[in-house]
Amino acid sequence: MNTKQLDKKTENEIKSFVYAWYSRFDKGTSMGEITPFLPDETVEFVYPQATLNSVEELVKYADQSFAAIKSSAHYINEISIYKIGENQFEIICPHTYHALTADDKMMQMDFVGRMKIDINLKTKKDPSGKLFKVTAYKVALQNTPGASKIENITDTKTDDFSFTDVKSFTHKWFGLIDAGDADSLMTLTSNNALNIDILGNKADNKEGLKAFLNAQKESQNYSVHTPTNIKVEKNEKGFKVTFVLHFEGDIKGMGLMNLSNITTWTLIEEDGALKLGDYTLAIL
Repeated sequence: MNTKQLDKKTENEIKSFVYAWYSRFDKGTSMGEITPFLPDETVEFVYPQATLNSVEELVKYADQSFAAIKSSAHYINEISIYKIGENQFEIICPHTYHALTADDKMMQMDFVGRMKIDINLKTKKDPSGKLFKVTAYKVALQNTPGASKIENITDTKTDDFSFTDVKSFTHKWFGLIDAGDADSLMTLTSNNALNIDILGNKADNKEGLKAFLNAQKESQNYSVHTPTNIKVEKNEKGFKVTFVLHFEGDIKGMGLMNLSNITTWTLIEEDGALKLGDYTLAIL
């Protein structure tokens, strides 16, 4: 992989992680599921009501906060990523938070989140350093909390997954595409019959999709993918996902190429995970 591929792969992986981070809280996660993504001891988490400087303080505060919320949904407006060190990134993430409190009140708050993520940081819970670590987080309230409605939570969720999970999946997929990792992509693909049409290249099973992806990889000196404007809605199968995808690559025998297309997916729940079922791509 060249530098451009590595940078885009990291960008997609970080965006996938950030979406998944917020989704964990909307699923009613426990801090036991979060601590592997934290450093061993020192953090800097700043909330409107509290500043926390250790993992121990954060765990105690978060457990109290979880007890006060029955259900929630984060609407992520945008994720901006800035590299601030060799292995450190700052993420700016404006979002709207809808919550049903323990006393059955609905509220809506607009925030801007600032998150610092370290990569390759080895910890007791992750001695290999493979997991991203959130070393600092600050959330700033943008206006006075207002009223919300339960549909703002329920309309974005199924029993197990939400629109935020879908957006995490999308960036994870293209991080793996940029890495040329067709084997890992197949773990995200349904074992059932598929409906794949990528610029007229059709496949009805994961083996056919894998063969196409490997052929594409062999035809390119490099490629990077940027999904934007991700739109999600529920349908009878699961989730319909539509987004604009920008492709930049160096095609063997053809040279440099920049293309934008509209991609439409169907993601389904299979074996307790989101899986790709349908895939249509049309050039803009």
